[in-house]
This record gives sequence, C-alpha cells and structure tokens, in this order.
Amino acid sequence: MSNVASDGVVLNISDITPGTYSNVDGLTLLIAIKNAFDNQAEYVTLSLQGVIGFSSSFLNSSLGTLYEEMGIAGFKRIRLVNYKPAQLVQLKKYMTDVVQLHKAE
Repeated sequence: MSNVASDGVVLNISDITPGTYSNVDGLTLLIAIKNAFDNQAEYVTLSLQGVIGFSSSFLNSSLGTLYEEMGIAGFKRIRLVNYKPAQLVQLKKYMTDVVQLHKAE
C-alpha cells in the first residue's frame, strides 16, 4: 500500500460515496473530483482506503467521463494513495483502455 502524503486536496472515496459499484456512485465521485480540480491548481489525490473494488459502471461514470471531458490532462492530475496492488493494476488497465478506445475513434 502507498501512504504518500499530499500537498493538495485529498479525496477519500469511501467518504464521498457509499460504494464503488453503481453509475450514481461514479457520478458522485466525478463531481467531487471536478470540484476539487476547480479549487486545486495541480493535482488531486484519491485515497482508496476502505475501497474493496470497482465495477465497470462506477469507473465509466467517474474516470471514463473525466477522460471524455478533460482528456489525458484530467488523468494526469490524479494521484492515488492507500491502494492495494490489485486495485492499482485494475485502475491502470482501465485508464489505458479508455485512452486507447478514444484514440481509435
């Protein structure tokens, strides 16, 4: 697990949304990320403490929509902490797939 301290905004996903499985949960996180971006010049840290896993609906409504709206610049402004190795693998694969999908369009 990573426990890197952040100098900016830290969003604990489990404090923002009750789950990481539905579109509503994903949209709730997306809104929190966008609000944090509005108040933070550089990056926003997402803490995965207490998060067990992610559904594709959650990821599509949060990170997928973030990419559609902000492109790779949105992804580059996110830092992750308090994650398990399997979570990091899943998120990296998802983000890579989203970028590749949009390049093909």
